[in-house]
Amino acid sequence: MGQKYKQLTEQDRIFISLMIEKHYSRARIANLLKVDPSTIYREIKRNSVAHWRTGLRSYWSITAHSKALKRRKRGLRLEKDTSLRHYVHAKLKAGWSPYQIEGRLKHENEGKCLISHESIYHYIYSDLNRRSILHQCLRRKHRYRVKKCQRKPRLPKELQIASRPDFINDRSEFGHWECDLMIFKKGVRANLITLRERKSRYMIAIKNKSKEADVTAISIISTLTKIKDFVKSITFDQGSEFKRYEWIQNCIEAQIYFCEPASPHQKGAIENGNGNIRIEFQRDYDIENLKQHQIHRVIENINNRPLKCLGYLTPTEILAEMKT
Repeated sequence: MGQKYKQLTEQDRIFISLMIEKHYSRARIANLLKVDPSTIYREIKRNSVAHWRTGLRSYWSITAHSKALKRRKRGLRLEKDTSLRHYVHAKLKAGWSPYQIEGRLKHENEGKCLISHESIYHYIYSDLNRRSILHQCLRRKHRYRVKKCQRKPRLPKELQIASRPDFINDRSEFGHWECDLMIFKKGVRANLITLRERKSRYMIAIKNKSKEADVTAISIISTLTKIKDFVKSITFDQGSEFKRYEWIQNCIEAQIYFCEPASPHQKGAIENGNGNIRIEFQRDYDIENLKQHQIHRVIENINNRPLKCLGYLTPTEILAEMKT
């Protein structure tokens, strides 16, 4: 049986664009996104654009998402039917549920379904501004709608830290990284993704606009693609923000490992590095307005401090040796 159909998100389209650049097959992209291959073929065909001069069609994530949103908006019945939209708005504000609206309209129209409850929910959640207003009218106010009975999948044995080879554990080989996510004050979506190479203790920090797994994976891929020759493995904790590890694994072509739950000591290098960063960017820091060049300046300072474990060389000096 094929994969179930799903609506592609903006982050999915960014990932598709990255995979096309790497010349991945449509089938392989579909497998990574857990969708049917026909979804990928249809997405690329419908949302690619022709170059104004050569006429060659290319797939760009920003353009593709814009085209998809416009097409979806045209398909929303409540966007086109003014009287029905006003009716639904009025009933929602009067405390009616989408089920009650659907049922009442059937009753008033001799059993004919004018609009389903799912269409009403889709209408509410398909636009950020509309959602912020209308979801307050719903009796059960969830920030996002998620599938019932979703369980966190058990990690394969080969991804668990117990399977990590000794040459990574004893830091004898360069190119093995630890990764973490630094959270700031409550209610702020932005965060920092931090990475530290185990042998050299060299650090990287990336401003990340959301803790969502898709967004986090794209941020990591966009940064590490530039240095992928120096990335052989990455060790994460089991936070939900890293559940798109397959994207990272396939783009960076690096082995992935996960610590055991509630075991930060198993990636002690990055935990120690985060402590250094916290001196500059404390938990109540206004991370939303922090620029990447400001982050880079702080990390550069940390990377240029001599460390006893490196014979008082700096991580930057060790990295330079490894590149030669």
